[in-house]
Amino acid sequence: MARSNNRSTTAYTFAAILLAIVTAANMFLVFYLFNSISTIGRNTSTTMNTINSVNGELQSINQRVLQVVAGIGNEQAQKGVIASIDTSFDSIEEKLNTFENYEGLSDATMKRFRHARVFIEAYRKRLNTVFDQMGSQEGLGDGVTLADVYTQDINPLKTTASEMLVASISINASDTARRQAKSAKIFIATEMIMLTILILGELAIFLISRRAKRVNAELEERERNLQEVGAKLKSTRQKASDLALTNLLTGMKNRYALDNDISGRLESDRFNIAVFDMDNFRMINDTYGYEFGDEYLAAIADRLKEEFGDVAEVYNITGNEFCFVFNKEYSESQSMAFVQKIHSVLTSPFTVLNLTVQLTASGAAYHYLPGDCLNVNSLLVKLDTTMRSAKMNGGNMVNTVVNM
Repeated sequence: MARSNNRSTTAYTFAAILLAIVTAANMFLVFYLFNSISTIGRNTSTTMNTINSVNGELQSINQRVLQVVAGIGNEQAQKGVIASIDTSFDSIEEKLNTFENYEGLSDATMKRFRHARVFIEAYRKRLNTVFDQMGSQEGLGDGVTLADVYTQDINPLKTTASEMLVASISINASDTARRQAKSAKIFIATEMIMLTILILGELAIFLISRRAKRVNAELEERERNLQEVGAKLKSTRQKASDLALTNLLTGMKNRYALDNDISGRLESDRFNIAVFDMDNFRMINDTYGYEFGDEYLAAIADRLKEEFGDVAEVYNITGNEFCFVFNKEYSESQSMAFVQKIHSVLTSPFTVLNLTVQLTASGAAYHYLPGDCLNVNSLLVKLDTTMRSAKMNGGNMVNTVVNM
């Protein structure tokens, strides 16, 4: 009997030690993966913030270049603008050097980043050359205007640099996703090994237990509970996934859903796409309040889904910006006809909470050809740039994207 008790004690001791080892290993793994994923997230956020900051400064420089092109201000003021442009380029140079020193960036990300840097340097060099020519007696040459130089030479360099910066962000985000997926696989594999060890320990306890039937029943009940929890968790995850791709206010697909739907079509497909944005929408919120503004957007969304849901996939990509990806069976001319009808609907009166309001809307239409854009971000940049041009020209119009 004493020998039997000693064996039982040894078995329980072994099982306890095994369980402690598994628990400690599991805690270490969870800590390691949490730290790894947190580090990846921080690095990604830092690099993306740096690139976005550079891109923002490029946009600011471009606005000041346009001031010079338009001849706004006297000669002294324009010299000040040119000096501020050079200062901004120095700031960009510091940020580019900082980005290049970041560790853990993939070769693809750095390749795209260095391409962007080459275009930024070319952009700065060309601007310096033009500004020097402006101040010389020879000027820009006979019959050559500053606007011509900007349109044909300067702006394409800036646009390409911005697109390369956006592409480097996209590539870095993809690399981050792959590394996180790899960490998840390691976690699952290790958890499976530890789960196997744990099951063996449970089996050892089960074999020496005097209450084998009761333990077995408890294990079966636990398994059923785990399955129910797993089913509920799966359902919850699916609902969370659906919410992540849906605008909660309008019930339309959002910006992330658009990315999922058309990213795979950019290289090989052609399609017609348009975006619209309500002009002066902020006036609605300022005048009637945000609740009224939300109701107004919901009313617009319902009308758009009702009238155009059969001819296009409709997205609410930001607050009051809507995107339409027209079905393949419609030609470019047919899609443009729908674009005009959409514009007419958006600019029609809407009665909300017993008040009738009417705003104008601006938009951009694009007959997309395979390979025009590297990713959905650059596609939306083209559309938004064209739409902003419409707004700058008074709004209430739809412009067509023209590829350079």
